[in-house]
Amino acid sequence: MPTILWTGDLHLDHASAAARDALRASIRDTAGSVLVIAGDTSVAARLTSDLEFLADAAARPVYFVLGNHDHYGSTVAHVRDAVLALSERRPEIQWLPPAGVMMLDHDTALVGVDGWADGRLGDPFTTQFVLNDDRLIGEIATPGTRVGKLTVKRALADADAHRLQVLLGRAVATARQVVIATHVPPFVEALPRMGRLAHPGWQPLLVCGATGAVIRQAAAAHLDHTFLVLCGHTHTPTDVLVTGNLRCIVAGARYGDPGVRTLELNGGARH
Repeated sequence: MPTILWTGDLHLDHASAAARDALRASIRDTAGSVLVIAGDTSVAARLTSDLEFLADAAARPVYFVLGNHDHYGSTVAHVRDAVLALSERRPEIQWLPPAGVMMLDHDTALVGVDGWADGRLGDPFTTQFVLNDDRLIGEIATPGTRVGKLTVKRALADADAHRLQVLLGRAVATARQVVIATHVPPFVEALPRMGRLAHPGWQPLLVCGATGAVIRQAAAAHLDHTFLVLCGHTHTPTDVLVTGNLRCIVAGARYGDPGVRTLELNGGARH
């Protein structure tokens, strides 16, 4: 079974030169056949250069999904164009949704979609909380109402869920162990149970119900397979068994202190 190197919520736009140097050394010296990134690497203006920085440090294939912060200061369309161009220029750096099913060994497949908080958990119309997505991502900022913004988020989440359904169908045909990288946790069970993020008002902003429904359906339909979800967004480390064959791990993170971890896919994570 393979060992991978993975991370999420690096927010390299907040990292000092010393923190970047430490991250480079950690990536270089840590075992793992590939580097998997669960979103929020940076912000739009510097995203591709920061992905290249990570690939240069890793000296191994890099597979990533996009987080909400990766679009800040731009639009979803422009960021997607930029990362597709990057993958053409640097084939070792692949945005997972269009990359398809990546085989990590003969029986382990990696797939991924970005995922968007879609307001399907909790009440998106009464919550007192708001994310900067509403003003810093072009497509979401354009509608002037909460309903309009939610409509855009749900359209993005639903498109990712549809793509994930197709990818999972292909993955289970070739592998018994399926690793799913995404940014926004697909399950409410993966949210913190204590602290400020445990407030139910955060659920509409911290869970992608659309991708969660697709993953639950796949796990229930393929009980002889195992499904492992790697995600981020909350910055709170969580490791939860959602169902008997479905596990979800959220990467812990702190602004200004980016880090990586290894994951032995036959056993679990070690830091």
